Amino acid sequence: MSDDRSTEAIGDTVPPRADVGRPRQFFRLQLWLLMRALERFETTMFLRTRYSQPKMVAIGVVGSFCLAVYYPIWAYLFPQPYENLPMRLICSATFIPLALLPWWPRRLRTHLPTYWYFAMTIAMPFFVGYMTLRNATPAWLMTHLACVMLLMMLFDIASFLVVFTIGSALAALVFVLSPEAHLHTRTMLEYVPLLMFGMVGGATCTVSANMADQSRIDALTAASNNIAHELRTPLGSLRIAARAVARFMPDLIRSHRLAETEGLPVPEVRAQSLHALERSIGVMEREVTYANTIIDMLLLSARPIGEVPLSPLGARELVDQALRRFPYGSRAERERITLAAAGDFRLLGEEALVVHVIFNLLRNALFHTDRAGKGDIRVYIEPGEMLNRIRVHDTGPGIPPDVLPRIFNRFYSHASDSAGTGNVTGLGIGLAFCRAAMEHMGGGITCRTNLGEFTEFTLSFPHPEAGDRQ
Repeated sequence: MSDDRSTEAIGDTVPPRADVGRPRQFFRLQLWLLMRALERFETTMFLRTRYSQPKMVAIGVVGSFCLAVYYPIWAYLFPQPYENLPMRLICSATFIPLALLPWWPRRLRTHLPTYWYFAMTIAMPFFVGYMTLRNATPAWLMTHLACVMLLMMLFDIASFLVVFTIGSALAALVFVLSPEAHLHTRTMLEYVPLLMFGMVGGATCTVSANMADQSRIDALTAASNNIAHELRTPLGSLRIAARAVARFMPDLIRSHRLAETEGLPVPEVRAQSLHALERSIGVMEREVTYANTIIDMLLLSARPIGEVPLSPLGARELVDQALRRFPYGSRAERERITLAAAGDFRLLGEEALVVHVIFNLLRNALFHTDRAGKGDIRVYIEPGEMLNRIRVHDTGPGIPPDVLPRIFNRFYSHASDSAGTGNVTGLGIGLAFCRAAMEHMGGGITCRTNLGEFTEFTLSFPHPEAGDRQ
């Protein structure tokens, strides 16, 4: 009887303990998903800022000039019901840093996207929106519509909605709080359908930018397929020839040495040359493997990840496989990479994706440490309570702070030489592929660096059960 009661008591107490942990894990997962969404929006900010950057100096010059010059036009030449010189000058001043962009110090360029969004929000939807509400004249209505179209050309749809909504809300708030503010209800109601038509039409036209990006991806995929087709056959023939030479070379070397021993008239070949011939066979095999691996990485990086099926895998096994299969250029390269003693964890992923992500990180680390002439590479496997991680840490030259926010953007490539000047290299698809692959597997990739000291990429994987819920 007492045993039954004790069993019931145990049965009653266990579920609440499990239930206590579940909400905590659920909220952690939701927080992590929110952080990922914010990271995606931040990436979009940097991407659109990069596209707009060549025009920023011109926009800064024109914006600061026009906002100041139009005051006498609307105040004296064609008087409007309301003008505000201090507000106009403040908004004009926000464009001046953009006009001076070439002289920005490197450490400040990391804040360029934030300032770009701030300046455009204040100068266009806020200032122009407020003046349109105060005046409601045809001149200001046309100015507001023109600003909306300019914003849609400078930003993607999501960023435009954020900038336009925040700026318009601030304009409406200041308008409501302004003394003697009178809303021209009929005029604004007539203007709203025109504004909506312009926004819908602009959103439809921005599809062309996405189509341009997709055409570049399609072209790259087609080129990759052609490269693979043209190179696979000669590489295969070279591998067969190397294996044939490896099969018969020992017999030829023994025959030559036997002929020399017997005093037959054979050409003299130094022992060093014979050893070089023997080593060349391994070099041929290694170079063919390296070329095939690079082709595989190019093909996999150029294609969309799509609906690749995921399955439970072991992190340590994947890292060991990547380190074993990576096509090192020399023994010295292999010796520069070490696997730090760590644990293991299970992840929900796809073997080829994870291995090629690690390949990309190792290749980048080797490339930059080679160019800098210094640096070692360490790979860490770190199980965690909330997330599991694989870290690739190198003590190479690091990444400039103005470059760091863009490294995961597709078609962006930047290499920093020892002098600190940058030159564009590569296709700019390796790290973009890594990010797409990690997001497809429910994880993420981040980078932290200190210029001249180190670079560290972290692959974050949710626990398999969390990935299933997601």
